[in-house]
Amino acid sequence: MSVEDSHGAVVVGVHPDQSVAVVQEAARLAVALGRPLVCAYVTEDSYLTEWDRADMREDASLHPADVASEDERVALELAAAIGAALTSSHADGVEPPWTLRILAGDPSKALGRVAAELGARLLVVGTRGRGVERALEEWLGGSVAAHLAHDQACPVVVVPTHDGPTRPGSAQNGRADTLARPG
Repeated sequence: MSVEDSHGAVVVGVHPDQSVAVVQEAARLAVALGRPLVCAYVTEDSYLTEWDRADMREDASLHPADVASEDERVALELAAAIGAALTSSHADGVEPPWTLRILAGDPSKALGRVAAELGARLLVVGTRGRGVERALEEWLGGSVAAHLAHDQACPVVVVPTHDGPTRPGSAQNGRADTLARPG
């Protein structure tokens, strides 16, 4: 799917270990709006991209020239997990056209830039899981959802991902299904 085909897309931030409910909700919204779905993965080791000059930073975060082999492997496994999640969630056979973009930099800034480049109709992200590790991550880096909600021109949809037996997409044991974490 080209950038032209992605104009007005629903953009969803994805990462390994994320609840499939986020991707499935973004897909439902894309189908309802008649828009393509762009899944955006921000590489985990690329935060320092934000320290580059502004003209270099935008190009690097939207279109990284060099993708490490580990990041490429993660992206391929993530794409397979997204495809499986979308296929399993659409019993009626309606699945939006989708693509996976690899981004670099601070997650909220990189997601915001790709949404602006594509003229995104919506930007969809999930909440962080519960626990001490997640609380520490949020305290240190802040909430991607909160940063996006303050800085975006398009609507931001935050999908709750906390474990619970009544949430759609929850497994029998009350734990949410997640996108595959590469081994």
